[in-house]
This record gives sequence, C-alpha cells and structure tokens, in this order.
Amino acid sequence: MKRVKFWKYSGIFLIVTGILHTIAAIALGKEAFSGIIRDGLYGLTAIDYERSFAIWFFVCGISVILLGQVLHHYIKKEQKPAPLSFGYSLLIFTIFGCIVEPGSGFWLFIPQALIIIFANKKRRQNPGTAGQQNKRII
Repeated sequence: MKRVKFWKYSGIFLIVTGILHTIAAIALGKEAFSGIIRDGLYGLTAIDYERSFAIWFFVCGISVILLGQVLHHYIKKEQKPAPLSFGYSLLIFTIFGCIVEPGSGFWLFIPQALIIIFANKKRRQNPGTAGQQNKRII
C-alpha cells in the first residue's frame, strides 16, 4: 500500500487555509465591508478601526492564498518538499500567533509546518528518494 506524501499538498493546504481566512474575514466583517462599499475605499483606515481590521483580515487571507500558490508551484516544479527553513519559519510564526491570539485560527498552520519539517527530515534520512525528481505530482 502506497503512503500518502502530505508534503506534496503543502501549497494546497495553505491555499485552503487562506480561503477559510478570507471567508471568515468577509463573514465577521460584513458590517464593516458594507460601510466600505457604501462610503468608498479612499482613506478608509483613517475613518474607522473596525473597517481597517476587516480590510487587513481580508488582505492576510489573500496573502496566504498567494503564498500557497507559490509553494504549490515550487513543489510541482522541484518535486521535493518546501525548504526546511520555511517549515521552521512557519512554525515559529505560528507559535507566536498562538501565544498572541490563542483563540484565533493560527493553530491551523501547526500541522502544515510539521508536515514540511518532517518531510525534510525523512528526505535527509532516505537520500535515495532524491532521484525521483522526474515524477509528476498533482
């Protein structure tokens, strides 16, 4: 039985997380977005902190989607997990976010960071898998 290599889906996991974040931003900020649509975008952050929060919440979700797309492209092109340094950076960022905002969705990044870290550690333990770079994924 062939084991699933979750690292191949690291970019997809980030994209899904970004989509969930963006949906949450729209759902939680619907009153703020209604005001933004009604009053216009120019200078909106100077007017109201609630609107500013809604916009930044939305922008962060879009940023995670974009990062996921770049990661997915990298994985497809290189046929290997994201760099170990990215996994550790994501984990440190996530731990900080969980401490600062324990009730937030930052915890969603923990399994994603661990998938990247453990995939790299397995890869270093089994150097024979490096020669399988010509196989297509996804």
